[in-house]
Amino acid sequence: MDPRVKRTITKLEQQKEKKTNEKKRIEQELSEINANLKQLYAFQSDQDKLQAAIDQFYEPVKEENTDEHSKSVYNV
Repeated sequence: MDPRVKRTITKLEQQKEKKTNEKKRIEQELSEINANLKQLYAFQSDQDKLQAAIDQFYEPVKEENTDEHSKSVYNV
């Protein structure tokens, strides 16, 4: 076999291995990022639910206080 062809094959195989290793590393990084995002999205969802529950809990109190204040002002 022609040495230039053999050298080119070796060079391309090395490039392929290097790129394959880079691809594996990047896929691992993406996997970690996706796992972190999944956790953060779940946390954000839980926070939104908690905030909605807090808002709902205090909403009637705000309305009741407003009504009581209105009544006391008009009764004076």
